[in-house]
Amino acid sequence: MKSLFTVMLLITGSLTVFAQTQSDLNKKAAEEYKAADKELNNIYQQIMKDYTANKTFTGNLRDAQRLWVQFRDAQVKTMFPDPAKNYGSAFPMCKSNYLTELTHQRAEALRVWLNGMTQGDICSGSVGAKQ
Repeated sequence: MKSLFTVMLLITGSLTVFAQTQSDLNKKAAEEYKAADKELNNIYQQIMKDYTANKTFTGNLRDAQRLWVQFRDAQVKTMFPDPAKNYGSAFPMCKSNYLTELTHQRAEALRVWLNGMTQGDICSGSVGAKQ
């Protein structure tokens, strides 16, 4: 009986180490979104720097990024159309997770201007056209 009590105490103690409040989860998700947004901004800024001589491209990229931000915000409104209070205490986490997902997708889409495409791809457009 004493050993069963000890085992139960150890299990309970170890579970509380992993337990997090919803507030902690919301904060962690917000930090992950902030990191993803920072990564996206770094990619965007590097592209703008690398392609600075190509004014047509950089102007178009600037326009595309502004439109993407509008698209991202519209996507979030589509995913969560009701007032935030209707989704409960997990809403900030869910919203941040969705923003992080969309931001990672955009970062990958832009990264091609940094990494290039497969050699010989005839549809590479402006990729690599830094002048």
